[in-house]
Amino acid sequence: MNEDLPQVRDDESGAVLIILTLTLLALFGMMVLVVDVGSLLYARRALVNAADAAALAAAQSCGEKQGMGEANAQAEFYAVANESDAVVASGFPQYFPSCDSPAGLVRVRVTSDQPLFFAPVLGADSTTAVTTQATAAWGGAGAGEHVAPLMLSANRLSDCEIPPPDPDVVEVQICEFWWNDSGGPADDADALANAEWGTLDLASWDVDAAYNCPQGGVPPEFEEWMLEGFFLPLPINSPNPPEHTYVCRGHGNFGGALDNIIQDVIDHDPPLFLFFPVNQPESQVDKDGNVCSPELSATTNCSVQKYDIIGFARLQMLELYRGKQAWVMCPGIPEAGRDANARCLIAQWVGYTPEGLDPQGGENFGVVPVQLVE
Repeated sequence: MNEDLPQVRDDESGAVLIILTLTLLALFGMMVLVVDVGSLLYARRALVNAADAAALAAAQSCGEKQGMGEANAQAEFYAVANESDAVVASGFPQYFPSCDSPAGLVRVRVTSDQPLFFAPVLGADSTTAVTTQATAAWGGAGAGEHVAPLMLSANRLSDCEIPPPDPDVVEVQICEFWWNDSGGPADDADALANAEWGTLDLASWDVDAAYNCPQGGVPPEFEEWMLEGFFLPLPINSPNPPEHTYVCRGHGNFGGALDNIIQDVIDHDPPLFLFFPVNQPESQVDKDGNVCSPELSATTNCSVQKYDIIGFARLQMLELYRGKQAWVMCPGIPEAGRDANARCLIAQWVGYTPEGLDPQGGENFGVVPVQLVE
């Protein structure tokens, strides 16, 4: 035998302890998954029911015009009624645009601290928070109207009279809308658009004059509202002062994103007829609710935050032109606005209404529809 070869040990007693330790860890991990994770999933299912019930109760309360205080109380009551450990999270319910609006959304988030039985042995906390939320709508259900969240300022169009003298007698005609979001001097409205074109936040419809509008970019539903429809009523209080329907101004630019959405509407089969909110510029207001008409804006530099909507023009978008094609097809674009940012939209005007939109249709017999939306 070669004495230089290594000797092989036959003693395997230490391997049993290692295998036993690994097996126990695996079994313990399975217990954590089965018991702790299972209990959390069960608790979350109960919380989902609590959040749904709380959101629906708050939406029903707002729809019945009981006020935000009562709506909050209803959300708390039904959250606890469905899950005794449920707590409505701080800062909720959230109302869009407000509980006092004739139609809107309410979002409720509920949370509950759940005990962990085996996870603490592995170093985890003895409890963990389970959270879920639900959103409910009140005031409208069913098929939505296709609405362009693009304001048309009354009496500013060069070739289409909006609003018409008699809304019941409107001839079908072709309208040219043009704008340039960066061409021409900022204080020269005639060099920027023939319609004082501007975006609207439909989620902040019919707000108070002094309402603090949300800030940020163009709402993510911008494309959805135009292509799929807006599913809540858009009431108009009155086309004449002293009644007003204030709607928050949208944020964002008129760049390629808007071009793509408009092109998708044009290419849609079957053709889409969109409702465009019409603004009364003489009664639009700033963030504090003070009138900020175009004349005042030019002299005092006030900034418009809320438009005063007096009706809807119904249009079918036909063609969109950019750059040089824009001022060829819309010859009204002045020299100051003739650059790569120029846009020309050809649309067919098919009607105008001073009434609001109700996607559900029919007469309101005192029943306030509510529904979960997410």
